[in-house]
Amino acid sequence: MENNIETRVVKPAISFFENEVDNLIISSQEESNLDSKVKEIEDYMANNSGKGKTEQEKDELYQNAQTLWHSYSSALKAAKYNFYLNRVQYRFLTDLILTKMEYDVNTVFFAIELTDMMASMKGAKYSDDQSLISFSVNATEITYIYHLISKHKVKGLSKDAYTFSQILYRIGGISKLINYYDATHKNLATDIQNWVLTFEDGVEMEESPKKKSKKEKEVTE
Repeated sequence: MENNIETRVVKPAISFFENEVDNLIISSQEESNLDSKVKEIEDYMANNSGKGKTEQEKDELYQNAQTLWHSYSSALKAAKYNFYLNRVQYRFLTDLILTKMEYDVNTVFFAIELTDMMASMKGAKYSDDQSLISFSVNATEITYIYHLISKHKVKGLSKDAYTFSQILYRIGGISKLINYYDATHKNLATDIQNWVLTFEDGVEMEESPKKKSKKEKEVTE
């Protein structure tokens, strides 16, 4: 049985370079919190075995792993990301969502759900058109924003088209990071189930190719 405890997706960029600075899509503290919870689950499975244990002890091991996994789930839902906009992008997006978009029965509730976020964005003070201001968003909010504005159309390769594409680019950077942590979340659920199977005699977990290649490299060095 394969040991897929290690994350099976490549972590995307957590920042982008603009205005001569690296702009963090997720804060170092938020990133550390999520990554540490993933490592805690991985380490728990790596350092604990149910072989030779009583059924009660096996159940306790499983429940402990589930508790760690649910803790990661909660952190993932609460995680905030930095949505950067310059003044032109900010005006374009807020005008689009608040006044220009037409909502139907399928989209109006998404727009209403964004009320709190839009209120927090209101009145942002920019000193110029190039400076970036970051707005705190969670996974649900950025998904709703994309769902709404993806319906929007711009005519020709105008200034609005460029602005629109930059906003989509910003959303894409956040979405990649969210997808990474979400995929890790789903993979760990499978890993825990596979780990529990090894509690039975005769069932072993093989090392992943990534771990094997790392060990081989250490030996050759």
